[in-house]
Amino acid sequence: MNLFDRFSRSVKSSVLIAPEDPEMKMNQAVEDIDGAVRSQQNTCDKHNILTLPAGHSGLHFSNTVPCEICRIDEDSPIFSSSLQLIGRVAFQLSIPNKVDIHGALDNETLEVVLKRYHNVPNRKIMFKNRQECSKQGLVTTTVLPEGPINKKASFQSSRGLFASLNRVYVENSWAKETFEYPVGQFVKKVIIPNHIVIENGIRTPKLLLQTLNHFSKIPGRKIVFQKEYPRGGTVTSITLPIGPTGLLFYSDYDDKSSLPIVSTVLVGSSAWKLNVPVDHVVKKLIVPNEITIERMGCVTVEKVLNDYSEVDGRVVVLQEFHRNIPRVGATITITLPTGRLGVVLTSDRGTLWVSKVRANSQLLEKVPVGYYVESLIIPDKLELIGIEELRNAVYIQEKLNESSHVSHRILVLQQDKKDVKKRRFGTRFKSELV
Repeated sequence: MNLFDRFSRSVKSSVLIAPEDPEMKMNQAVEDIDGAVRSQQNTCDKHNILTLPAGHSGLHFSNTVPCEICRIDEDSPIFSSSLQLIGRVAFQLSIPNKVDIHGALDNETLEVVLKRYHNVPNRKIMFKNRQECSKQGLVTTTVLPEGPINKKASFQSSRGLFASLNRVYVENSWAKETFEYPVGQFVKKVIIPNHIVIENGIRTPKLLLQTLNHFSKIPGRKIVFQKEYPRGGTVTSITLPIGPTGLLFYSDYDDKSSLPIVSTVLVGSSAWKLNVPVDHVVKKLIVPNEITIERMGCVTVEKVLNDYSEVDGRVVVLQEFHRNIPRVGATITITLPTGRLGVVLTSDRGTLWVSKVRANSQLLEKVPVGYYVESLIIPDKLELIGIEELRNAVYIQEKLNESSHVSHRILVLQQDKKDVKKRRFGTRFKSELV
């Protein structure tokens, strides 16, 4: 019998999750939750990854797109490990600290890049079964060395009817840089590790070079290129250091629920050093291992920034255009501490919501009364997502109590009942959420 069938949907029930014993503390802090979630979601079988040693590999690929291994030289140093991959198609090629290409790989791209970097160890090719492989065009991620890049390639801006539609593409590149800077492809994303990520709206070569040169001493900068035209307004993710941000906000309407817009970046502040743009809307705020809020009002965003000012690595996600933010209620993602929580959950007719938060609860400042439970993840134990899997407060109490010793449980709350959807495929959690 299904566990949920033990309880009637029509019976209303309330449960109390008792407050945590103050002696109980988290077992340990997870230094890189991003990596943990990503590894948990990774469905790629390790046997589908072929690691190439430096030098001759002896692999030959078919003329199909995407291509596959069609022949292996008898003297290949990876002869036995590559035999099992015959018939599978290549979908990603990775040269450590140089370039990563994924999508519908062709044999010319594979063979030329492998030949060029033949002395680099730990090159990797990833494979999929043909029925699992999409016809996605090539996406190239280029790792930039420190210093300016204007001697590597030239860039141009497309000319649209409106300036907001302009996008930067690679106009020309030197012969040796063909695959690092694919001619004719658009700049999809600029990544400055631990500082800033800009997506979709790189409009002018001047802005692109200014951004890259501003962070020219940061190792591991990346540009992501794609053939398709990037759509949507600019999305900028800013990673803030410890301390005051230097950001001031305003709202379009005199309403606490109105989304905050960056009005001022104080000169000399951490936000100023990161080139945070003004007049962009705060879409999401991430406090690592604590809380993520999406589409929340100005007052709440300012309070969370101030309450967690001593947390390193806070991320503010800014959207250029308000129209590109979904017209749905707020979402709160909470990393639950160990112990019991002091929260009252109520279920009725297949929905589950927060009806009360005790005054001594450690979640008092995080969990709003009246929000609906959308997801509960207990690492390595349980994953409940959507209205069909979160029906009864008693059942959720049992699972939370059983897992009270487990750190980094994740609870997602939705402001509006209609935003709690059914599970579709897999988990909804992504690395940026926690």
